[in-house]
Amino acid sequence: MSSIWSALRRALLPRALPAMSALTLTVSTVDANGSGEQPSQPVLRRHARYWLDDGSLIVRAQDDIYKVHRTLLHRQSKLLASLNPSSDTDNFQGKTVDGLVVVHIPDELEVRSEDFEALLEHLYHDTPLNDSSLFPQVASVLRASSKEQLDFPAIHALARNRLEQLFPTELSPSFTSKHSEEALTLAVKHDIPSIRKALYYSLATHSHDNDNDFAEPPSQPHRPTLAPELAARCDALLEQLIAHFTPILFTVATAGHMACTDVFAEQWMPLVIQPALDDNGLCRPLETLERIIRIDWAKEGLCEECVREKTAEWRAEQQDVWEKMDGWLG
Repeated sequence: MSSIWSALRRALLPRALPAMSALTLTVSTVDANGSGEQPSQPVLRRHARYWLDDGSLIVRAQDDIYKVHRTLLHRQSKLLASLNPSSDTDNFQGKTVDGLVVVHIPDELEVRSEDFEALLEHLYHDTPLNDSSLFPQVASVLRASSKEQLDFPAIHALARNRLEQLFPTELSPSFTSKHSEEALTLAVKHDIPSIRKALYYSLATHSHDNDNDFAEPPSQPHRPTLAPELAARCDALLEQLIAHFTPILFTVATAGHMACTDVFAEQWMPLVIQPALDDNGLCRPLETLERIIRIDWAKEGLCEECVREKTAEWRAEQQDVWEKMDGWLG
């Protein structure tokens, strides 16, 4: 019976292998006491897209394996070219898949599977980086191509340029982004100073957006993905912004004409102060000044000359805040 089963198994296995969407490799070990208990072993998944029939290199990133073209990767990354198949400490040393030894990207490089996939999508022109690339793809390629990870210099420069296109490099009062935390982390780690100030401001001034309506705001804003040192800089920046803007907000504006000054005296509380108190405008000087500028002061009774002069003054206040941030951030 066993010989019949062995023959049947040899006949069916070759037919089943091409249809496998994932490959599982495990190594069994026996503990020192001979109990036979097996510790948990990683399951290696054959990548659905980048398992190329004519591939000449098998790369492992985390628990995914990719069959790709050696020359394509080695030509652009000296680090990948220098990796040896399966180190002595690798549980999969000597294991081959499709006749090729698995090259394991060292865990200490912290290359994520999804980032390596995004890098391959660019290399194989399936989803190349361009002026329409969105942040998640750009972030993945930026990380994987960096000198700290796989070191693809030309691709890394391309990803840096695209990241700078996605975020403001100049004063932009209305800027917010759900990716600000990750973008700031990348901008700091990969030394991209042009976008850091806008990201610091966005994070510092919008940290309480999701807070409940408490009488007092929480002492520590909720930033689950931001490194402690970056969160601390955001908190310090917010304190500086509030200290600077408080006297500006709560001092009723004056104008060159008494009649226009009277308009400010009557309307400053309902049109300026109260809205700022209602939506954390004290914490957001750039946005609050922009809102003040957009009020139809002529409709409220200001003359054309005073509207023009005050608009220029408030614009200058915005620029002053933006420039002072350089010193506040250090």
